[in-house]
Amino acid sequence: MPSNFPASEDLNSAFVRLQAIQWDRLGMGEKDERLTELMVEFLSRVRQWAKFLQSEQRHIFQNLAIQIRPDIELPCFIVQWLEDLKNSNRIRPWRGRSYVIQGLYNYLSWCRLKEIDAVSKNELPEPYEPLIKFLELGGGIYVEHSYFMDIYPNYVHFFLAVDNTNAAR
Repeated sequence: MPSNFPASEDLNSAFVRLQAIQWDRLGMGEKDERLTELMVEFLSRVRQWAKFLQSEQRHIFQNLAIQIRPDIELPCFIVQWLEDLKNSNRIRPWRGRSYVIQGLYNYLSWCRLKEIDAVSKNELPEPYEPLIKFLELGGGIYVEHSYFMDIYPNYVHFFLAVDNTNAAR
């Protein structure tokens, strides 16, 4: 849900970081094993957080932040930017676009949670950092039937169910 509050330094930094990503180049580079490693790490971290939160989350791209603070909001200008990016043709293939956007929304919501100090102190790593690094390095995703994802340009297959301990094929 959008809000009119101003973004703080941390949320602004995260937003600037996302704006620097070359969206139209996702998945078009050379194969890079780091992309596979980052996606495995992202899936693992979300599963760890879902377990820590004793969540009923069933899909990797569900928002962890709303499980901590269901009323979490992002500033209107960020929500508008996400909507504009979703409606553009900059992220391909289109079967992965909505999941990329959802991942960005989740990441920014998590940043907002940290700003308001709503994340419990624990030893778990940041859940969305590997996904953002994956996108910064040019990784792209293609999602089929909501629970199967291929990453590009590596062509590695992943299952997106939270309760699936076998992340990669």
